[in-house]
Amino acid sequence: MKSYEETVAAMESAFAQAAGYSPDEASDLGIRMRVLAGEIYSLQNAVEWLKMQAFPQTAQGEQLDLHAQQRGIARKPALAAQGSLTFRRATPLWYDAAIPAGTVCSTGGEAPVRYVTTQAAELPAGALSVQAAAQAETPGKTGNALPGTVTVMVTPPPALESVTNEAAFSGGTDAEGDSELRARLMRNCSGAPNGTNEAFYREYALGFDGVYSAGVLPMEHGAGTVGIYLGARGTVPNEQTVAQVQASVNAVKEINVQATVAAAQTVSVPVDVAVTPAAGVTATEAQQACREAVTDYFENLCVGEAFLTAALGVCLMSTGKIKNYCFNSAVSSDRGIARNQLAVCGTVGVTDYAEVQG
Repeated sequence: MKSYEETVAAMESAFAQAAGYSPDEASDLGIRMRVLAGEIYSLQNAVEWLKMQAFPQTAQGEQLDLHAQQRGIARKPALAAQGSLTFRRATPLWYDAAIPAGTVCSTGGEAPVRYVTTQAAELPAGALSVQAAAQAETPGKTGNALPGTVTVMVTPPPALESVTNEAAFSGGTDAEGDSELRARLMRNCSGAPNGTNEAFYREYALGFDGVYSAGVLPMEHGAGTVGIYLGARGTVPNEQTVAQVQASVNAVKEINVQATVAAAQTVSVPVDVAVTPAAGVTATEAQQACREAVTDYFENLCVGEAFLTAALGVCLMSTGKIKNYCFNSAVSSDRGIARNQLAVCGTVGVTDYAEVQG
């Protein structure tokens, strides 16, 4: 596509050849020519944008959604992290203390994440603690929280003195991005599901919220059987999601086929890596960035996808915070993963690789 300056130059050249002179930039004719060139340039941009949106390989945003809808695929929304909150008192009460649904608690720090109870709970008389189901107030992966990090009662229930999360909040995922939706769409186009093949069961399972990947094992237990194993981001879907997929698959599967849906078997993979900070980056900053990169790597692994140290190394270098790394091969090495398994993040150790500094 020609730039604005190239368009103006082409117009002036064509005019000079036809009229025998070049128009002055400040003349009425020169000004009109530049205004017209601007409109032509805008039109060229619009045509280029239209060309990109015309094909699923390059479409973005709403236009990509429309391409996906033609194949019966919809963009997955963000999901809120789920967990539970434990409310406590130091001394028992002689009466029952109510914790209403909608009670808000949060993490500490400068950017707190808020959590809200989804069901009412009650601290019985004489008891010191009670658990209440809760979820992140805002959907997304930022709602995933480590145990013991939710400690602030924003709307404290009467008579309750403290709160914490004894287990992690998990299951929070961001809305499906263009690259992920495009990958699902292109996979659907390349291996069109026809109601009987492996692609049908895989793509059908991927249509459910909370399911990021799926492994399909045809004839898992002999002819007429198929196993479908589900994975979420960095973990497996909850029992409710698995049951929902199972019920739906039962309604659409072939006659005389036994389709079994289950969460993928998790394989915990420990990571032990030493890193050298890049110039101007502190060791603490580099190590924290690498821990986040490790988490992101496992969140993007699919059911049946092998753990590769080389691929994880690419993620570490992509942080821009390190200039070299070295895996402890006794702990972290390539690992094959079966089609019904999902590699998940185990213990993560990031230390200083002092040997190569300089």
